[in-house]
Amino acid sequence: MDTSKWNSYFRLVRRFVVHRIFFHIVIPITVIAAATFYCTDAVKSLNYFPINMVRITGADHLDKREVKEILEPLVSKDFFAVDVEHIRDRLRQMPWVSDISVSKKWPAEVDITITEKTAAARWNKQSLLSMDGDLFAPKESSYPEGLVNFAGPEGEQITMLKYFINFNRILRPLHAKISNLELTTYLTWNLQLDNGMVLKAGHGDILTRLNHFVKVYPKIIGERAEDVEYVDLRYPNGMAVKWKNAG
Repeated sequence: MDTSKWNSYFRLVRRFVVHRIFFHIVIPITVIAAATFYCTDAVKSLNYFPINMVRITGADHLDKREVKEILEPLVSKDFFAVDVEHIRDRLRQMPWVSDISVSKKWPAEVDITITEKTAAARWNKQSLLSMDGDLFAPKESSYPEGLVNFAGPEGEQITMLKYFINFNRILRPLHAKISNLELTTYLTWNLQLDNGMVLKAGHGDILTRLNHFVKVYPKIIGERAEDVEYVDLRYPNGMAVKWKNAG
């Protein structure tokens, strides 16, 4: 057989193989892929796998009704259509939320774990101050009870928080806590204790002055805390006590 006949023969064989591959492999794969896509889309649209449980943990101060209103449209979908990132972003906008984890559990559950901010104080009767130094403004009805009141210049909240922690540590032997803490525009400190006593601490060496106050407290005030209007700690070598009925 000459070369031209061999070439014609090979062309026929190659054409036959290509047609077999196209009709028996390429077309079936394309059909299967299209069918899979269509079926998956159809399953989503028909809501064959609806979410029937949303489990939330860690939400102690969040408004339950508000959480429900946010979540309802986001989880009333097919399991595959629920967007956990969208849920996370929406809930993170709530003032109390510090961190959040959202996951889906087959076949019909969504688990949400919320880490809330820890409130350290009320700030200027407008918002709350967290233990991390962040200001946030949730509904006042969600405020924890017994929080200390901070009054101070804007931008000084972290400084006040640091001193507040140290003040309470120094006052611990007296079994007294701060109920109101003020840092004036002149950067002088005033403290009111939960027994009603006011301490005018001034500025500079305030921790030293407060330590000295705690040491002499038993001798100067003792059991008469309720009779004290204020204690002035601004003296370099002592303090002055203003008694309520001193006239």
